[in-house]
Amino acid sequence: MDITTQTPTFFEDAPGIGMTQLQDGTTTGHTRIDVATLAAGSTLPRHAAGTDQVFAVLAGRGRVASDDDVEHPVGPGATVRWSKGEQHTSWADTEMTVVIVQTRETAQA
Repeated sequence: MDITTQTPTFFEDAPGIGMTQLQDGTTTGHTRIDVATLAAGSTLPRHAAGTDQVFAVLAGRGRVASDDDVEHPVGPGATVRWSKGEQHTSWADTEMTVVIVQTRETAQA
């Protein structure tokens, strides 16, 4: 067993967003897992997904958008999937806690 306490990393270009990496994506099938806490009113700026990824809302309410810029409300239990390269953004209307799972493609043998 390994028990650790991690401190979130905060980003200058995304005020109010703190992320804690649970799995770095270099082992265990190349999957990275982060827990993100988005302060009410904060935004994860529009960016391209570096890998296929899942954005699962654990608590709070907000909105997400993809390439079409159409905003969709999300709340607890909502799961959003973005494909590698897909432009996307998210906004927190209330404090929101999400799990972000990113999976890199592995080379075919």
